Amino acid sequence: MKVNRPEIISLINKIYKQENARGKAGPGSPRTNRKDRVDFSDTLESLKKELARLEEMDTARAEKLDQLASRIEAGEYEVNAGELADILLRIIEESHS
Repeated sequence: MKVNRPEIISLINKIYKQENARGKAGPGSPRTNRKDRVDFSDTLESLKKELARLEEMDTARAEKLDQLASRIEAGEYEVNAGELADILLRIIEESHS
């Protein structure tokens, strides 16, 4: 499509020159090949923090399991039958709700 209105052509040229002066690419500019950029730094930082927190939880859980295993092997771990029964009943009731 060819534009024959000089005021529109003048406006386009003016905008094009302003964009080039700011360092933005326009038609025919050597910067037309530039790539789009997406910034994930905030998301990645949150993900790193969450992974660190999970590692701490895994470490704490592993230590607790090691302690329990040691107590069981040494014969020092005793199960409270009443507490176990309450937990099992609660689980059964929740599964039937």
